[in-house]
Amino acid sequence: MIALYLLEPWRLLLLLVPLSLGALILVSRRQRAKNVVSFSSLGMFEQLVERPSKWRSLAPVTLVLLSLMLGVVGFARPATNGTDAGSKAIVVLVVDVSLSMSATDVQPSRIEVAKDAALRFVAKAPGNTLIGVVAFDSSARQIIAATDNKAAITRVISALEPGTGTAIGEAIYTALDTISSAVDPSGNTKNAGTIILLSDGTTTTGRPDADAAAEAQSLGVKINTIAFGTKDGTVTTPDGQVVPVPPDEQALSNIADTARGKSFTAATAKDLQAIYDSLSKAVVRKTNVHEHGDLFTLLSILAIFVASAMSLRWFRRII
Repeated sequence: MIALYLLEPWRLLLLLVPLSLGALILVSRRQRAKNVVSFSSLGMFEQLVERPSKWRSLAPVTLVLLSLMLGVVGFARPATNGTDAGSKAIVVLVVDVSLSMSATDVQPSRIEVAKDAALRFVAKAPGNTLIGVVAFDSSARQIIAATDNKAAITRVISALEPGTGTAIGEAIYTALDTISSAVDPSGNTKNAGTIILLSDGTTTTGRPDADAAAEAQSLGVKINTIAFGTKDGTVTTPDGQVVPVPPDEQALSNIADTARGKSFTAATAKDLQAIYDSLSKAVVRKTNVHEHGDLFTLLSILAIFVASAMSLRWFRRII
């Protein structure tokens, strides 16, 4: 369903004008009724003047008030959003390459399954989709700018290897920069792209997740998050310690909620592939704003015309 909204909603305050006029007319009609002289004993006078029916007397006035209200709504700039089918969608795949992604609770390892699922997403993406890749461990870096060169994207994803640390907030900021760089400089970066963030951990370094998600929300960029792995996952640290690495589902869900995206959990390769397949259908494309003020102005004029025609026909005056 196409949603109609107003670009200048404050202008609806002008609706007070026709509403006040309607109230004055109502009060005036009631006062006039009280002042009418009764000719109940002089029945012959009832035949001297043909009194119009109530609906005839109200119809022109009602249409005038409706015309004023339509004019006010048109002045408030009603609009709808439409997707530009010819535009290129911008998607940034943000992939966690921290040490926990080497866990083997998902065979052969979390990182290998994540890479395979991302490659599947790239292979199935429509030709008019620009895909960028951001990887993060203790720092975040753009691996490839948003492009439709699937061969290049495939190469960089295949080469991803685990590091140490987890900087989810920094990764989101880097992804936003990637989207901004891919947008036409003369265009609007708001609502320009989508981020798909896959991680299994909690931020341990860098700027907070909440601040980064809020920045995405302010730019209209949705972040869809995927918490990947099982509660039984473990990794061996460089000093030989075995550490449990369950995915932090709540942290990733909070990011998605703030950035108005969707949050998912995946414990198997099949789950992850299904999620990527569903997200490939939900990427954001350029949105065009279509204003409809002219339509409301036309309706306002037509209402005035019909009101005038009725008044001339029934009362021999324009209004």
